[in-house]
Amino acid sequence: MKHLVAILAVFLLMGSQTLAQETIPEPENLEDLPGFVMLNKPVVCGPIKEVLKKIKDFNEVPAAAWMESEHKTSIGFWINENTGTTTVAELVGDKMCILSQGMSGVKIPITKKIKGMPIKYLTF
Repeated sequence: MKHLVAILAVFLLMGSQTLAQETIPEPENLEDLPGFVMLNKPVVCGPIKEVLKKIKDFNEVPAAAWMESEHKTSIGFWINENTGTTTVAELVGDKMCILSQGMSGVKIPITKKIKGMPIKYLTF
């Protein structure tokens, strides 16, 4: 229950207009990015409490949260470091949308190698 309260507090604070950036840069034009494409990816959305209950059922805990700049929505990342399950969800109005769920997730230092993971793409 304490994790649920913490998660909701993060989303409520992040959703506050006072924390939003004053000026948000315009999204880049895909015509200026050769080789980039826009994909339509279906996502599942549901009542916030129900989505958070499902995340809790996997014993995932919040690991990161941020504000999506273009649409000014809150996004959270949860992980269960014991089982490796992960969830990325976005708060959209009165719904929470699951953007991604995964397995074999780990919090990684940049130097750690993960079987099958192209680690070279994680370093900048």
